[in-house]
Amino acid sequence: MSRQSLVASVAVLALLLGVSACGSDDDKADPKPTRTTASPTPTTPTQPKGADGVTVEIQNWDAHADDPAVLAWKQATEAFSASSNNRKVLPGMRTAYSKPIFRQYVRNLQTYVWKNDWHVTPRIPAKVQQSRISGSKATLVTCLWAPAYALRKENGSLVAKTAEKWSRENVELKSVDGRWVITKDTFKGYCSGGAPA
Repeated sequence: MSRQSLVASVAVLALLLGVSACGSDDDKADPKPTRTTASPTPTTPTQPKGADGVTVEIQNWDAHADDPAVLAWKQATEAFSASSNNRKVLPGMRTAYSKPIFRQYVRNLQTYVWKNDWHVTPRIPAKVQQSRISGSKATLVTCLWAPAYALRKENGSLVAKTAEKWSRENVELKSVDGRWVITKDTFKGYCSGGAPA
């Protein structure tokens, strides 16, 4: 509410109180003025940090803070990345993916990541380009800052040359027993935009 609207509302309220006071023959004391406050504006929930040492920081969080599919993807990506770094499958990863995807990811972790002592950075900038929920299915297009999500050797150097771009990820999810589970996850191409803040 603007200041002018607030002043006008208070003036109308005072006029109404004055008219009702003038119409009374009672010798009551004048009513004490009441204090009015503007209604609070809704605030965006704070973006949660990853539970196990890796946090996906969604650059456009304000637009997706209340999207359950986006939150499920964020937590799944954090659990997978933290499992990479901790050299074991963490509980969040077990519940985030369908069984076929989970098995494939565990094989990849065992065969490449853990065997070679590779890891990812603890902060992964991301953007959500698109989110669509239809009944019990959802599709997302997300963008991960490639240098942060890329695998690194023990000394911190990149395993493979990585472009300083946003990698495009296409994700499909399904609602199972009240939670969103990733059923398909593919990287293809890049998203537009410069380096993250």
